[in-house]
Amino acid sequence: MAEAAPAIALDAEMAARLIASRFPELAGKDIRPLAAKGTDNQIFRIGDDLCARFPKVAWAAATAQREAGALPRFRGAPLAVPEVYGLGAPGGGYPYDWSVLSWLPGAPLEDGAMVDPGVQVRQLSEFFGLLRSIPPDPAFRFGRENNGRGAPLATRSAPFEAALKRLPGLNGDFANRLWSGALRAGEPSPPVWLHGDVHPGNVLAADGQISGIIDWGLCGVGDGACDLLTAWAIFDRVPREAYRRAVNASEAEWLRGAGWALSMAVIYLPYAYENGLRSDMSERMIARLMEDFA
Repeated sequence: MAEAAPAIALDAEMAARLIASRFPELAGKDIRPLAAKGTDNQIFRIGDDLCARFPKVAWAAATAQREAGALPRFRGAPLAVPEVYGLGAPGGGYPYDWSVLSWLPGAPLEDGAMVDPGVQVRQLSEFFGLLRSIPPDPAFRFGRENNGRGAPLATRSAPFEAALKRLPGLNGDFANRLWSGALRAGEPSPPVWLHGDVHPGNVLAADGQISGIIDWGLCGVGDGACDLLTAWAIFDRVPREAYRRAVNASEAEWLRGAGWALSMAVIYLPYAYENGLRSDMSERMIARLMEDFA
């Protein structure tokens, strides 16, 4: 996680001007901001069916282009993904590319939407199976533009070790032992498509079913173990074991996935604590990892 940087302050009036300038047919639509939850994008509803995503920090500047290039490939997935309405360019004092996407119905799991764990296991395992079946595009290989999601775990060692030193309350012996084991857990898998960030804030549910997967700005092509971080982000112990069986993860791949989950939580937590951001999901991920590996 990058150090804190001033975020772009974008109000509904400025967003409406940008949207109307790029998409005149949307002028006059009701534009309203959503409560800020994530660290990367500010989101505005456009009427009932669309939303605009504006990167608010420099490290997210490439997310709009990345989503626009990748999302059309996932039409027909067993869970809904946003459709791309169009891209906007910098202008009017706003410095980054931005996007307009379809608005998916449903509430995020992090907001208390209820789905039976067995249903979650089935739906998410089928979703990731479909994702891995789509021919990977080398143009979307992991890199700086998607924060290295899917890269060899060793590329995260420096930020992991630096962040761990800023977390004196975390069991460092456990964290270092798991991290060392994950680093030794075999070679990365042949490249596959990744979402890279499937956690309760990016999983929508409606009527007791998972209804959609949002926030594709970090998607890419790389080691499939990266997406196994979902196991510790979403599932408690019993459904987590069922999920492991459903995705048929090898011992080495599962351990690399644990490394991804650990590094995500450890790198994020100091940033969250120092900037007053929500931290419960990362804390829960570490507790679940300790259940499995302590």
